[in-house]
Amino acid sequence: MPEIISIKDLSKHFAKFEVLKELNLAIQEGEIFGLLGPNAAGKTTLIRCILNLLKITGGEIYFSGRPLDQKTIQTQFGFLPENFMPYRYLSATELLQLLRPGKISQGKCDSLLDMVGLGLRKGHYIKEYSRGMIQRLGIAMALLNDPLVLVLDEPTLGLDPLAQRQILELLLNLKAQGKTIFFSSHILSQVEKICDRVGIISEGRLIFVGRVEELMKTKGASSLEEAFILTVERG
Repeated sequence: MPEIISIKDLSKHFAKFEVLKELNLAIQEGEIFGLLGPNAAGKTTLIRCILNLLKITGGEIYFSGRPLDQKTIQTQFGFLPENFMPYRYLSATELLQLLRPGKISQGKCDSLLDMVGLGLRKGHYIKEYSRGMIQRLGIAMALLNDPLVLVLDEPTLGLDPLAQRQILELLLNLKAQGKTIFFSSHILSQVEKICDRVGIISEGRLIFVGRVEELMKTKGASSLEEAFILTVERG
């Protein structure tokens, strides 16, 4: 598959502290890629650099072979941040229409909310939603501009097992529709189930990129969780 995102020698400093260190990574078109790492390893920083929410210190980011610019981010990327919490006193429909006034029809709103499983609750206030419903609403928001790439920061964080499964099924459905999905997660059993490839970041460096089964075989592990721990501990 062709590369849709290419990251070359990316570095990010906060004052004298180097968070990302000459990082290289390629995301393939149409894949689900899971970014793994311990706390404070640089996962969220990398996501925010890709989306130009943080200015990079050095290196380059390319989209389909061309330097990634702000217009491309706005038109081809959808983003769900960690701990997403929208305004509670709007309905799901009102929120989607507020975000893109005059550019999204009622039919488009209905279609998106049906896709993420919120069609029957689209007129309810968001304050009545469960955490899992809010995450699904966040994915609907990320899909508003029909992006090629979805970037999700801990999309199942804090969800119960049923809601987690529903989000994973939704991601697989989006992949089947041709979306490329890049997400970070601490829940390795989920990553093992749905990701085509994973990357492990530790102390700002990528120490593994490849298929889950490749990592498990290399480490002689019976699960991704075991392989991850062995990789991070030993480097």
